[in-house]
Amino acid sequence: MNIILERNKNFKSWADPKSGVRSFILTGRVAPLQQSFYFVNPSMTNDGRYLWFYCAFPPAGDANYGRTLGVVDFEYGQIYHYPETQFLDASPMVDLDTGEVYWCNKSDIWKRGPRPQDRPQHIAKFPENLKKGAIHRIVTHLTRSPNKEELCFDAEIGNRSYVGTVSLKTGKFSLWQEFDRCYNHAQFNPQDPNLILLAQDYYFNKVTGKMGRIERDKEGKLKRMWIIRRGQQAVPIKPKWKSASHEWWSADGNYIYYIDRSKGTVRINRHTGEKLLVNPYGRWHGHSSKDNRFFVADNIADENGYYRGCAANILFYNRKTRQKVDIVTKAPALSTREKPSVYHVDPHPQFVNNDKYIVYTTSIFGSIDVAIVKTSDLIAATS
Repeated sequence: MNIILERNKNFKSWADPKSGVRSFILTGRVAPLQQSFYFVNPSMTNDGRYLWFYCAFPPAGDANYGRTLGVVDFEYGQIYHYPETQFLDASPMVDLDTGEVYWCNKSDIWKRGPRPQDRPQHIAKFPENLKKGAIHRIVTHLTRSPNKEELCFDAEIGNRSYVGTVSLKTGKFSLWQEFDRCYNHAQFNPQDPNLILLAQDYYFNKVTGKMGRIERDKEGKLKRMWIIRRGQQAVPIKPKWKSASHEWWSADGNYIYYIDRSKGTVRINRHTGEKLLVNPYGRWHGHSSKDNRFFVADNIADENGYYRGCAANILFYNRKTRQKVDIVTKAPALSTREKPSVYHVDPHPQFVNNDKYIVYTTSIFGSIDVAIVKTSDLIAATS
């Protein structure tokens, strides 16, 4: 469907005072805090009708548990909030064809449709034999196999992690590997149903509160990115530059992108291991268009450095012309280093609706809001 944001009563137009780029902020509200999805999982359906987003009702909940989901129905101009969708971490995933949303609570995976008359449907229950301690997470962010038969999970139970798959037909969990340290951010390869990307991450021992066991390379750097193939053990991927974080697959499944804090967005060819700097500007999070030509990213824009709710810059990069434009030159901080936000309110820009739009989280109106910008406007500004 054709979305006309300029005429939508639920959105307010805003232009960045320096770049002139126009965004549309979701000012229609069903919750005091409304934010975009974590960048790995697209939040707008392929037909453009539904846009899902996270909701919070401060002081309830936090970044790990207690947020819920809302959805914009562009066809009818309505916004709905579904409190039964209280979810863990950044687990929600949208079926881009049907508009249904999947999410995890403390022990189960559920889904529901976007309409008020739809009802939650139970998908799977986390198996008792894997509950070897307190459940911190079942899934960081759900992804579905390219054959649409499975979801992947990366549970953190006590001081151990478990990576594997869940059958959408039977609800059965299949364990691929168990770890004695933290692995998260598991993501199915978009083309290969037997390949998962995951990340070794920092964590704290659930009993002592001390930093947990971390595997490092010879230079003492964290071995961040790993790949696991069904039936095999996970193996690390060595980045070319100093650090790696916030990784994601390319749409064709041939590349892994990650953020190097000192360089920008780096691309790894998973077949040859070749590494290439593709966006020199984004140093926090990033995302790529399906054709790998355009990139969106954000940067910390606070003189006090990073903390939840710090000031942020969001930008678009045209790799063909090597030109960038700011979507938001500087979104103001709404918290402080001494009292950071308890919610995961980073901008997390992402391409959606077959790359027609970019969705991100912003604080430009003095609240945490969802924003949309037209990709065509950004291409024109960088051509």
